[in-house]
Order: sequence, then structure tokens, then C-alpha cells
Amino acid sequence: MFRLPLQFDKLAGQLIQYVDDSDKTKVRSIEKTNGTAICQNIMRSGKHYVSFQVNDDDPSENLGIFCGIMRPTTKEVTCLTKCSPTGDDLSSFSLKEYETLYQNNNIDCCLMSTSIGIGMLRRRWKQWKDSELLAMNDEEQREQAEMQNRICPFGWEGVEETEESSFKIGMVLDLDKGTLDVYKNDRRLGTMRSGLVGEYCWVVSLLSISGEISVTIGR
Repeated sequence: MFRLPLQFDKLAGQLIQYVDDSDKTKVRSIEKTNGTAICQNIMRSGKHYVSFQVNDDDPSENLGIFCGIMRPTTKEVTCLTKCSPTGDDLSSFSLKEYETLYQNNNIDCCLMSTSIGIGMLRRRWKQWKDSELLAMNDEEQREQAEMQNRICPFGWEGVEETEESSFKIGMVLDLDKGTLDVYKNDRRLGTMRSGLVGEYCWVVSLLSISGEISVTIGR
């Protein structure tokens, strides 16, 4: 299975689509988009490689492309009208209790912004409501729940802004070492995250304001 070409098996969000319906390796945004393309090739151990070829008509205006890894969703997410894995509540789309399975790793999503280079972290899919937070008697539990609701941007050794309209991002997920390394146009930027444990899949999130963004996935 891991020798087959990678492709985007699931599209979540109304305004993200395949460039060609017969080819699931390339997706694009249309109009103002908040959508996500997910590769269902689940990675559990070993070393895995991916490349994302990015083309952006208007890099100065768009919020950009976020690419990286997320926990697999075991239910159908294509019904969502918008989807941002670093911000939206996706807890109902996963049947697995990753918090129980992987107590040493509470990272459900780790993406890199291709425009400004920073990392975006999501520690749990669950978005707690204010009423749920107020009902918690345990202060430590409430603090952890409040942290889950926050999108966690973080700096790392390879932060680098991108002004080009066309470029390639490469990533290497080594689940034996628990690291995610990033390359740009075949130049290594560094290790974006370490301590990763468990199941992940490749993902791209498109946040466009104007023009068209397209991303092609490959090995």
C-alpha cells in the first residue's frame, strides 16, 4: 500500500475541489475557501515521505496553505461545509480515543503555514463549550480543556516566509524517532516537531481569500 501513489481521498469543505475528477492527487480552492484535503494512507510506524507542490495565484493576499499531519478520521467528513483541522471541532468524526491510546502524545494535528513558516498545533479535536467548562469542578481538568480550545502557533528552527507563487514543501515523518522534518524546494529546513506517537495521515488545509490555490501531493 505504501508504494502506491499518494492522493487526497477525502475533501472536507464546499469550496475545495479536485482540479480533475479523475485525478485525486491535485486539489484547488475556489473563491473564498476554508477546506481540507486528507490522504487516507494511515501511518503507524517507520519513515514516511511526502511532497506538496504548491501554486498560489496571489500569495500576498491569501492566508496560505497549511500542510502536515493529523489523526485519521474514521467517520465521513465530506459533509462539512468548512473544515480547518487546527480550529474546528472534529471530535465526532473519530471513533478512537487517542488520549487513552497515546497518553505520551496529545497532538492530534500539526501543520506548517507555508506563507510565514510557523507551526500550528492542535492537542485535541474537542472544542469545549463555555457551559461545559463552567460545569467542571476539577480546576486542573478545566485548565486542560481550555488549552484544548486554543490554536497553538509555535516557532521552530526552520521558520521561513515564502513569497513565491510556486514552490515545493517536502516532509518526512519518522514514527520510530517521533519526528516531523520539513524541506522546501529540496532544501532541509529542520525538525518541526518531535515526540510524535501513534497514527497519522497527511493533510492540507487551504485558506484562500482571492485567486486560486492548488496543491499536488506526491511521494
